[in-house]
Amino acid sequence: MRQHTFRGKSVAGGIFLLLLAACGSSVRSSPTPGASPALSSPSSPSPSPMKPMPPATGEFKTPFPSATGTAMPGASPPSSASPQASNLAIRFFQADRETIRPGEAFTLTWESTGAVQAWLYPVVGGRLTQGVPVSPTGSQILTAPADLRQPLEYMLFVFDSSGAWISRGLRLPLRACPAEWFFPNAPAECPSGPPQVSFAAYQPFEHGHMIWIQARDEIFVLFEDGSVHRWRVFVDLFEEGMPESDPALTPPPGRFQPVRGFGLLWRSDPEVQTRLGWALRPEQGFTTRVQGTARERYNALFIQAPDGGIWRLDPEGYGWSYHPPGS
Repeated sequence: MRQHTFRGKSVAGGIFLLLLAACGSSVRSSPTPGASPALSSPSSPSPSPMKPMPPATGEFKTPFPSATGTAMPGASPPSSASPQASNLAIRFFQADRETIRPGEAFTLTWESTGAVQAWLYPVVGGRLTQGVPVSPTGSQILTAPADLRQPLEYMLFVFDSSGAWISRGLRLPLRACPAEWFFPNAPAECPSGPPQVSFAAYQPFEHGHMIWIQARDEIFVLFEDGSVHRWRVFVDLFEEGMPESDPALTPPPGRFQPVRGFGLLWRSDPEVQTRLGWALRPEQGFTTRVQGTARERYNALFIQAPDGGIWRLDPEGYGWSYHPPGS
């Protein structure tokens, strides 16, 4: 039985990293210049009166390793855009190492021909962030973020005087994860940090499970009432001195009414009560470990069960699964 006050905060699930595609296509975004404190901005050649414009920040579907197009003021590039009428080219875009560590300094270098302007963009979670103008041929000394947990990615765009442009991407995988997963057969990506060790409580129901994590002050409800398992996380509002159960509720033989934090949530939320049904046995306390992925969005969460197995909670509550010990 728990000897701790139940209270907590809700969390957003997380879950998947958008990667840049690997086949060629044209870009259709209307460019807008940006600025970034992460990159210095060396002087670049003055553009022609028909000023090339950099891509807009945000979702970017230009593929690795290169793409082409034209950008005229106030207009999006046509799908047939091509720089073949000029000698525009990126001869190389590279780093001084093949892998990167969090907090490590590194140098990007590039060389282009036929360009009058260039822009360098960090790419985070498949999205362009704020870019800076750079020389069409040059280099930048940069530092990887100290909290980096995913490969480091950049896109270089170069423009000729007509507004035609091409781009090339660069990806630096992490050399090693700063923290390790606490269970075998873990995801092939870095966790957000070391596992969080916490006292917890667990109770099985007719159609699901309840898990309370003391360190997070949250109750996770895992529904098992459909072909696709869903889950939700709730603020634990139970305070010492509140009624622990409702004596007016009588469970069927072999079933139990949840108590304390589980009981308060179960009694006050009709959907939870209807979907879970009655408890199969009293709750039990145990020590758990919790760890999540480190994506920009759509993260998965892993919770150790009382028997040592692992619950995997997919992003945004859209699914969950249980993996027995050693699986």
